[in-house]
Amino acid sequence: MKKNKLKELPNPKKRDIIPPDMDYLYFENAGDFPLEPENIDYSPVNAWWFAECAFLAYTHPGFARMAYKLIGFDNFKFFHGVGTECMVVWSSQVVIVAFRGTELKSRSVLHEINTDLNTKPVPFELGGRVHKGFLKGLEEIWGGPAGLQIFLKNLINKSPERPLWITGHSLGGALAALSFARISEAKGLYLYGAPRVGDKNFLALFEGRSVWRIENARDPVPLVPPDIPKLKFNFRDLGTLKFINQDGEVHDRRPIFVLEAKTMIDSKIREVNKSMASARLKRKDSKKAIERIRKQLEINKKEWKKHFDSFYKDFGLSADDHQPIFYVTKLWNALIGD
Repeated sequence: MKKNKLKELPNPKKRDIIPPDMDYLYFENAGDFPLEPENIDYSPVNAWWFAECAFLAYTHPGFARMAYKLIGFDNFKFFHGVGTECMVVWSSQVVIVAFRGTELKSRSVLHEINTDLNTKPVPFELGGRVHKGFLKGLEEIWGGPAGLQIFLKNLINKSPERPLWITGHSLGGALAALSFARISEAKGLYLYGAPRVGDKNFLALFEGRSVWRIENARDPVPLVPPDIPKLKFNFRDLGTLKFINQDGEVHDRRPIFVLEAKTMIDSKIREVNKSMASARLKRKDSKKAIERIRKQLEINKKEWKKHFDSFYKDFGLSADDHQPIFYVTKLWNALIGD
């Protein structure tokens, strides 16, 4: 076997790191590190594989289909709603379900940002309370005779012993977590830079199951939505943490961020939700009202970016570290290092 090389981390100042990335060579040298579909423990191989799947989910389905075909997945199915997208690939050995995160370059970006910001907790049918926007996003593709639920159930019934894995980055991770909760037969779940999804009663649904939550260095997204008991925002961290530090080392715990950073995040969440609520109250069925809401969403997006940049300056948090290319690159290097 040829010696594999470490990959250089991309420089955000010299290249566009926001997905989709059609120039990245997905699953490079995957043949040297075959997927371990039966391994429910944390696996550096699986962590890298599913990070590649989560990254690839941002690309055009035709491009993704060919990338999967090159590594032996001849079966491909694409699901999409207004802003939700999901790719399902399978072979005789494994089924992989990969959800796409918020795609800032897409036409549906405003809808997806609204999904991210719609943080009101609502009851989940299996127990606990979850993020309203994430649940609504999953419902776009879940039900109906041509929906994701029936499709996956048919795959499971056809081959009950075949492992089914679910993954996603960012918003895609939140959608992956909700679908994993609904599919008891799923083997395991890998999340990358995913926000919090539900409360402690929702987390109880995952007890005894293989759930790995991977966070990269200064990525701020895993810190939101916040846990604010007074507002009944009891969002909790899901699964077992694997934290990638700035040097690319994988650890079992997250550094303790200074209290001021979390306080600022909680405050900004409240501000954004207040402005969104105000925009909704003013909404009428007119083009002017809709355009006003669109502008409000654009302002919110800019405000988030501004505050994430301030977190980086003051507390060491950075929106750049949220991008999926850092996850796949660091996990590849960690795999090679192992």
